[in-house]
Amino acid sequence: MSNAITNFFGEYLAGLTEKKPMSCKGLIRLAVLDKFPGKTPEQISFNELKDVFNTTLKERLDNVSTPNTEQISDNIASYLVKNQSLLTMA
Repeated sequence: MSNAITNFFGEYLAGLTEKKPMSCKGLIRLAVLDKFPGKTPEQISFNELKDVFNTTLKERLDNVSTPNTEQISDNIASYLVKNQSLLTMA
């Protein structure tokens, strides 16, 4: 199974938060599980992933005392929209 989506957004999130990429990838996976139990980021739709970035990922970032979670959530959701065409090819 490909981890392309997790890797792509985990690396981007690491740049936004100054946290380690592996930690950010884990946060994304856990945020998806919070909203869609039993699924991975690669198994959900574009709109579902956008919803995760706007809700459960933001909550998880808050839980680990990340500053500016609202801005980070907006940035990663915007990055998803900008890169939608690349993701459909993955």
